[in-house]
Amino acid sequence: MSTIEVTRYDTGLGTTYERYALNRLLEKLARELDIRTVLEGPFDGMTGIAGLNSLVLARRGAQVCVVLPDQETSSLAERAWESAGCRSRGTFVVSPEPNLEFADNSFDLVWSFNTISRLDNSTEILDEMLRVSRRYVLLFVPNRRNYGFWLHRLHHWVAGEAWDHGPVELLTPKPWQGLLEDRGLKVHEPMWVDIPWWPDIVDISQMMVDFFPFLKFLAPKARPENRYCWDVEDLPYYDPSRYSQVHERMEQLSFIENSHLPLIKKLFAHHVGILGEKL
Repeated sequence: MSTIEVTRYDTGLGTTYERYALNRLLEKLARELDIRTVLEGPFDGMTGIAGLNSLVLARRGAQVCVVLPDQETSSLAERAWESAGCRSRGTFVVSPEPNLEFADNSFDLVWSFNTISRLDNSTEILDEMLRVSRRYVLLFVPNRRNYGFWLHRLHHWVAGEAWDHGPVELLTPKPWQGLLEDRGLKVHEPMWVDIPWWPDIVDISQMMVDFFPFLKFLAPKARPENRYCWDVEDLPYYDPSRYSQVHERMEQLSFIENSHLPLIKKLFAHHVGILGEKL
């Protein structure tokens, strides 16, 4: 996996909502599974600032280790953890390669977000995640059932950009469930997450320009950075009092996420989580 360009800001409604939804799910799992030690890695597939996903678990008292690809990315994440008052609960490991060089059975939870499907050696990495996990392994991959998935694929083709999300056949729970079951784990029900009403398109403005060049004059207004833009010391996710309007808006946008309509959730979800438990 090539080195990822360092993203210094969380921009746009999509990333803000994605963080909000993922944080809620992780908090729920932390309560239900009694998670005290966490390893997140290798790498981080969030569209915004890397290395923040497990911060919500640290805020609940867990000791967390995060594996990131380079020192610049790691240093930026450390600043965010410091600003959130959780630096003492976070250990940051820099590894340019997707390695997990830890002792067997070291962590209650080993997990990765939107990364494993992109790796050429995903099966080997999964085995490493299982090796260092004491109890749980959690994988999140993009959801190919999302109603906008094939538009996303088409956009890559129109823009001449390589598809970088991994083989389409891996962007669904079934293959990962099979891999976990083959290794003797109990597999829980898939967890559909990041379920707003809009399709899973990173930059609507760029897609608009690539499909319809004559609308280029409208693109600047639609760029994510011209809407929400958060830096590492001004993140709204961990301070609902100070950023009450942001949290209220995210909750309003969660009407599908909060519903009890599994078929609708599958159609709108941007990601799906697969949780395996060692027996």
